[in-house]
Amino acid sequence: MMCVPELYKPAWTLCSNCAAGTGCKVYPDRPQSCRDFNCGWLMAPYMGPDLKPNQCHVVFFQPDPHTMVANCDPDWPDAWRSPQVIDVLHLLARHFADRAVLVRVENRFWRITKDSILPITS
Repeated sequence: MMCVPELYKPAWTLCSNCAAGTGCKVYPDRPQSCRDFNCGWLMAPYMGPDLKPNQCHVVFFQPDPHTMVANCDPDWPDAWRSPQVIDVLHLLARHFADRAVLVRVENRFWRITKDSILPITS
């Protein structure tokens, strides 16, 4: 449930082009930001149904080759602290030591390492 700038769709809101049970109504003509987005849950077979974004309220994605992000639903700001999400974040930090693993809740960030959680201050 990421933002889609081309459609002025904010994050964590349903897209007007989404048809329940069938998917995107404009898929062949979808905006570039939709084409570029790769949902971590869809791409990682080790993430079970409890980590599907609409279940855990966290979207996992990789915005660039050096960063992995867990973007938390602002209506569920502590969702990333659930045991199943924390376990996956630490797993990512262990297996992808060459990448920064970050949690984002609106304008707040934390860096996840294999064994700790570090707040990032601005």
